[in-house]
Amino acid sequence: MRLLHTTSDGRLSWTDDLLKDQIPRYAILSHTWGGQEVNFKNLQNHKDTEDVDAKFKEGYQKIFFCAEQAKRDGIEYFWVDTCCIDKSNSQELQEAINSMFRWYQIAEKCYVYLSDVINSTLDEDCEAALRESRWFTRGWTLQELLAPKSVEFFSSKGVRLGDKESLRQIIHEVTQIPVQALSGSELSEFSIDDRFSWAEKRQTTREEDKAYCLLGIFGVHLPLIYSEGEANAFDRLRDAVVAKNNKGCNKSQEERLDKIHKWLSAPDPSTNYHKADKLRQEDTGLWLLNGSKFTKWKKRAASRLWLYGIPGCGKTVLSSTIINHLLQHCNDDRSKVVAYFYFDFNDARKQDPELMLRSLLCQLLQRSFTIPKVVDTLFSSCGNGK
Repeated sequence: MRLLHTTSDGRLSWTDDLLKDQIPRYAILSHTWGGQEVNFKNLQNHKDTEDVDAKFKEGYQKIFFCAEQAKRDGIEYFWVDTCCIDKSNSQELQEAINSMFRWYQIAEKCYVYLSDVINSTLDEDCEAALRESRWFTRGWTLQELLAPKSVEFFSSKGVRLGDKESLRQIIHEVTQIPVQALSGSELSEFSIDDRFSWAEKRQTTREEDKAYCLLGIFGVHLPLIYSEGEANAFDRLRDAVVAKNNKGCNKSQEERLDKIHKWLSAPDPSTNYHKADKLRQEDTGLWLLNGSKFTKWKKRAASRLWLYGIPGCGKTVLSSTIINHLLQHCNDDRSKVVAYFYFDFNDARKQDPELMLRSLLCQLLQRSFTIPKVVDTLFSSCGNGK
């Protein structure tokens, strides 16, 4: 997690990537995305100063508001999703989305910036605008409402309209979320069906995010597969929720699994997969997927399929076609798991067979609800990763 703060000369600066025990008090922004957001790339080459071009973007107003409001509240650091996550790094994005609920939960204050509410006071017109705000219709804002202990609402002019407590009845009427949930009750006290119902009418830009935005609501973690579609994403989410509910995956086990992932320190092959998948033209590789050799290989246990060719002939793109197909196939059958790896001459960490094995193991663990005994024993024999 990286945070922003304002330097003595009024410029924006990132912190280094912070570990859990290094995170200071910080404020966090909740908002709806518009057409001109300040993203990570706008700022990455200007670590000690804001990007001049970014200052003219509509989204910079929200960042400036968050910085100023945090300063007024005596909070030095703040976090904004648009520019604090490098979304071009799939591993960072995956970690961020799986950590998002906790990041909002441990924030000192959450500021809700309502870009479509322009009123300066909470009068009848403002209340009507508040009830109609787009913020209540978006998927990601559900966890941003429920996770933080302190949620304050502001108009687009930066005027404070109230907080989650003072506006509780209005929020309840708009969202149909029980008052108890808005008042800080543990979400696990509410049924699975109830929690799913809170998001039924909410929308996300990417269809899979309708499921991914609920990970924190149910306290589960999933690998992100942005090619799987909404139905498959929800199937995996429900499976994870039911498995956690049935098996009682406790906190200590989750923490140990997280330590094992960090200990393995495996390279992320999904960057290669997504890069190749974007190059793929529609219907590329169907001749292979529909062929008898591939069909037999997919159905037979302990079988091998060797795809070979000269450099540059398209093996990487064809492999992405196979992976995409298998991911879809395995989502329909939870007894099967896909693990893959790309050797890459441009990445030293993807040229080592040992790191390949680490990566494959990490992927298998991501789909496991318990830590396999052999893995747990290996981790213990290595000093618990020390």
